Amino acid sequence: MDEVKRKSVTKEYDDADIEEDKYRMYSSMSFMIVVILIGIPMWWKTTEVYRVSLPSYNILGLSENPIKTSVSIGIFTFQKERSSLLISELNEAFADNSLWDVKFVQILPFEKANEAKTPAGLESYILKQHQLKVGDFIFIEWPRLEEEVLLTNERSALIRTDTSANKIKSVINLLILQTHRIQQILTTDQRYATKSEAPQAEYDVIVSVLNPNPEIMDAKWNVQMAIETYLAPFLRDVSGVSNFTLKSQWKYQLAFEAELKQKRDTTKLGRHYALSETSLPHIITSIEKNLGVGITDKSPINLVVYIPPCSIAPIHIYNRHGNIATKHNVDSFISQKWGGIIIANPPEETCLAYNENQQPVQFYVNTNDIMQIMLHQLHKLLDISIEFNIPSVKTVALEQISPRRWEYESYIRRSTITHITTATNTLQSLIKLLDNISYIVINDDVGTSINTAYEHILLAKSALEANDLVSSSKYAKIAFTSSEHAFFDSTLLAQLYFPDEQKYAIYIPLFLPIMVPVIASFSMLRKLIVKLFGAKKEKQN
Repeated sequence: MDEVKRKSVTKEYDDADIEEDKYRMYSSMSFMIVVILIGIPMWWKTTEVYRVSLPSYNILGLSENPIKTSVSIGIFTFQKERSSLLISELNEAFADNSLWDVKFVQILPFEKANEAKTPAGLESYILKQHQLKVGDFIFIEWPRLEEEVLLTNERSALIRTDTSANKIKSVINLLILQTHRIQQILTTDQRYATKSEAPQAEYDVIVSVLNPNPEIMDAKWNVQMAIETYLAPFLRDVSGVSNFTLKSQWKYQLAFEAELKQKRDTTKLGRHYALSETSLPHIITSIEKNLGVGITDKSPINLVVYIPPCSIAPIHIYNRHGNIATKHNVDSFISQKWGGIIIANPPEETCLAYNENQQPVQFYVNTNDIMQIMLHQLHKLLDISIEFNIPSVKTVALEQISPRRWEYESYIRRSTITHITTATNTLQSLIKLLDNISYIVINDDVGTSINTAYEHILLAKSALEANDLVSSSKYAKIAFTSSEHAFFDSTLLAQLYFPDEQKYAIYIPLFLPIMVPVIASFSMLRKLIVKLFGAKKEKQN
C-alpha cells in the first residue's frame, strides 16, 4: 500500500516538473526569438549606413573606352587632281589615329568658282554647296596669296596652289584640332599633363574701377555703357561653354601697394614712374581683399582699371630685363585664374594742368583703348585665343568683338574633352573612396548626381564620335557639374568620423548584458530538451 502511494506521488511530482520545464523552455525560446530574430536585425537596420546602389564597375571602366573625336574637313582646289592628291596624303597622315577620326571631303570644282573676284565671294559660292556644321573646317585654294595658309575669322583657311599637305597637316594639328594640348589633357603622366582647369559652369565677370583720389582726379567714364557695348556681346558669343554674369563697381581710396621708381624721360612732364614686373603679384594681393568679390559662389574673373593720381602718373610696367613693357599706349597685365589689371594713365595735358594749379582736374577715360585691352585679356583668361608661330601661316586681323569662329569652336572641343576627362577622374576617385570607406553615407541626391554624370559622360563621348560638337559640349558640361556636385556634397562627411569600429565600441557594452543570458539560455534549453525527451521515453516504457 505504501509503495503504490509513493509511486503515485512521484508520478504527480514528475508531471508538475515537466510542465514547469516546458514553461521555462517556452519562455527561453521566446526571449531568444525576440532578441535574435527581432532585436538584432532591428538594431542592424537602424544603425546601418544608407548607401545608394552605384554603377561602380562601369565607372571604373570608363578609362578603357578612350575619347574618339570625329571632324569633317573640306578641301577645295581648282584642279580636281590636286585636291585628290592632298586628301590622299592627309588621309595617310591621319590614319590609325587613336584620338581623331578626320574625314576629308573633296569639294569638286564648279563653274561659278572661276567667276569669284574675292576669296570671300569664292567661299560664299562653296558654302552654298557644302554646308559646314559646328566644328567643321574647310581649306580653299586661292592662287593670288602671299602666305601658304591664311586663316580667316570663320571656319575656313585660304591656301596657295603650291601649299603642301604637310603644311595643311601642321595647321590642322596645331590650330584647328590643337592635338598637343588635347594630349596634355588626356595624358595620365603628370609630368606632361596640362595644369589648366576645366572651364566652370558659371562665372562672375567683375569690372572694378579704382580711383584712389576722386576729390582730385574727377574721372568721367560710363562703365556700364562700356561693358554693355564691348563685353556683353563678346560674352554672349562665347556662352556655349560657360554662363557669364557682368558686374561693375567703383572703388575709392584704394591705392596700389607697390614700389614705384621715378624715371626721367622726354615727355612734357619730364618723368614717369616705373612699376617692376616682380611687384605685380603684390598689387593683386593688396587690392583683392578690398574688391568684395569673395561673397559670390561663382568663379570670379576680375577686370580692374586703375586710375593713378597725377602725383605718380604716368605709371609704366617694366619687365625683368629693365625694359618698358607698354603695348599700344596702355599698361596692363594678366594673372591667370584671377583676372587682369589695366593702368589707365590720365592724359598728359590733365597732369600738366594739375601740376601747374594744384586744383582738381576732370578728364574722360578712353573707352575704346581700355575695352580693347579688356577684350584681349578675356581672350587670354578664357583660353580662347591661340598664339602660334608656323612659317608662312598667318591669320586675318580680328576686326570684330566676337572671337574667330574656328578658334572658339576649337575652344569648345577642347573644353568638352576637358570636361569629360575631369568628370571621369572625379567619378573614379569618388567611387574608389566610397568603396574603401564603407561608412560614408551615399544619399539619393549624391547617387542621382553620380548616375547623371556617368550617363552624360557616355552621351558626350558618343556625340563627339558622331561629330556633334554642340550636343557633346552640352552633355559634357552636365557631366562635369554633376560630378563636382557629387564629390563636394557635404552629406558625404556625415559619418566620416563614426566608423564601424567606433559603432561596435559604443553598442557592445549596451548589448553584452542582454546577450549573456541569451547565450546561457542555449545551454539551459539543451538540458531541458534532453530532460523532456528522457521523461517521454520513460512514460512510453
